[in-house]
Order: sequence, then C-alpha cells, then structure tokens
Amino acid sequence: MTENAMCLAVLSDIHGNLPALQAVVADMQQYGVDGIVVAGDFIGSPQPNETIALLRSLGSRMIRGNSDNNLLRYESNDLPDSWRNDLQFALLRWAFRHVNRETFEFLRSLPEQRVIELPGAAAIRVVHGSPRHPAEAIYPNSDPALLDLVLAQVDEPVLVCGHTHEPWALTRNGKLALNPGAVCGPLNGYVGAQYALLTWKHDHWQVEQRAVPYDITQIQDAFRASGLWEEGGMLARLFLRSIEIGQNVTEDFLSYAHGLAAQHGFRDCEYIPDVIWESATATFDTHVGCAGT
Repeated sequence: MTENAMCLAVLSDIHGNLPALQAVVADMQQYGVDGIVVAGDFIGSPQPNETIALLRSLGSRMIRGNSDNNLLRYESNDLPDSWRNDLQFALLRWAFRHVNRETFEFLRSLPEQRVIELPGAAAIRVVHGSPRHPAEAIYPNSDPALLDLVLAQVDEPVLVCGHTHEPWALTRNGKLALNPGAVCGPLNGYVGAQYALLTWKHDHWQVEQRAVPYDITQIQDAFRASGLWEEGGMLARLFLRSIEIGQNVTEDFLSYAHGLAAQHGFRDCEYIPDVIWESATATFDTHVGCAGT
C-alpha cells in the first residue's frame, strides 16, 4: 500500500463456516487491511458462534442479513407455526438450538444496514440484499433497472451488498456498487471462499475481488460432527452440496418442490407441505441438481 492508501476487507454470507472464514482472514492479513466490513448472514452452517466471535475479535463492522433476522424471529416467537414444525425449517430449528445467548444478543444489537465513514474517504452504505429489504436480490447483469432504482435511493457514493453469493462490481450513474461474493458457498461455480478488498487510493475506492481456497473436508466434517447433517434435513444437505460444487442446488430443489406441490393441488403455497417435501426429498438427486430418474 502507498502511504495514502486505505484498505477495507469486505465480506458477506459467512453462514457459520469457520474454515472458510479463517482462510479469508489469513488471506487478508497479507494486505494489512485497515478494517473489516461484513454484510450479514452468519447463520446456516455448523459454527455460527465461533465465526461471530472471530469477527468480533477483529473489530469488524457488521450488519444483519435475512437468515439472521429469521433466527431472531424464531427466538422472539414472531413466526408462523410451520417454522416450529415443518420439515422445511429443520435447519432453522437446529440453528436456534445451537446459537448461544451471547450470539443472540449480539445479532440483536446489529443494524440491518449502516454507513461506513472514514476520514478523507467517500462514504459506504452496507446492506445485505438491498437498501429496501435484506432478502431482495440484486443481479446487475440480468436486472440493471433494479440496481438503478436502488442506487437512486442511496445517498452515499458506494453501495456494498451481499445475499446472492455472486461477486460483482461496477460503477453506474456515478456510484460504485459491489457484491464481494460469499465466504461460505459461492454460487458462481467457484469452490472456496470469496471476499473483496476495497482500497481508497487516488481519491476513489478501488475494488479487488479475491477467491481463496480452503480444505472443504473441514466443513464437511463439521456438518456431520455437529449433527446439522442429520437434524437440519434436506436444506442442510443442499447447503453443503452448494458449498462443495459452487452451484445453487438449494434453489433448484425448492423450484422442484414447489412444482410438485402445484401438481398435487397446493398452488401458491408459501411453505411446502411435509408430504410434498418428503416426496421431493426422495426424488431429487442432490449430486446433479435435478429430479432423479
């Protein structure tokens, strides 16, 4: 770095994957980063308490994501009855049982978005999905109009978002927008961990996307040793499969299950009935991401 350069590590979607986070931390240390920014989603894999503790020890600036909000809704009993009973929500129930009190309290203290203002540098707004909702997905290549709409609602010259597990960065309408990809489970075909470096240099922020390999067997072992593989049901197994192959087999499965539900008269259902979920689980091939033959 030059004397006047300032560098931030930008992370998102850690989802309780400690080996992936440790690999990212080791990678960023070679750049002497001045701070860490995390755009939410800490729940989903076996080690949410450990990953949050590590990030806190590093003084990270964090926000909540949609999975974190769902966990807090479960904890406060602000939820549909199906979340406590249906097969679809087994992973969430596992997370509720295994997140400790300190982690709950910390998640509750986090905002859904925040502005990072550093001396002499342009301000950065950090959100999870979009400034409008943590679960809104921004795909600038397929839906540039949504990005334009979102940027028009943001006062800051830089927008950081996550949620989609796909990295991108571009300047549009005079503003910089970026997604660092996912520490846990990138969905652009890369098997490993992703994050971004945001460097203030020559009076503007510059983006470098980073891809970091790590030993996938460590998270595979953690899924089984923690009980998440068995107790978390199909979504836990699909999430691990997405980590292993870098593809969104979870979305493929949900589309398949909703299609089965419609065939059996459950049209426009928000949640998938257990009888359909069991049928979809029995006939969906997680190795190829489609219905079995």
